[in-house]
Amino acid sequence: MNKTILAFNFSPERLQALKLISMLVKAQLRPVKREDMLQSIGYLAGLKDFAPVEDKFTGDEAKEEMLLLCGFEKFSLDKLISAIKKSKLKQVALKAVLTPHNAAWTPVKLIGELAEEHKYMAGGKKIRHDI
Repeated sequence: MNKTILAFNFSPERLQALKLISMLVKAQLRPVKREDMLQSIGYLAGLKDFAPVEDKFTGDEAKEEMLLLCGFEKFSLDKLISAIKKSKLKQVALKAVLTPHNAAWTPVKLIGELAEEHKYMAGGKKIRHDI
């Protein structure tokens, strides 16, 4: 699999900074539209075993920025994170790599899980297990 960065909920300015970073790490950048937030992560990543769903997302949840990294090895991940820190972006709180476990999830579910983990790590709040 080629290196691909799926970008969720980025403003145009931050997306532009991410485009420069994606060129630096030789990865394809794919911004994901809000209406596609009910598609599976696997489908959005281009995996052949995942079919599209016809539902369009219209909700207000899952508005946090998130990067989903596909096909990255450790060296490329380190280079990407370093480039983010040195760029105008400075940080992206929610990041995940594509796994067999999360490929069937929707971005809405993954953002919710990552946001809970981030809150827990930042402030010691309890992680919900009812998602």
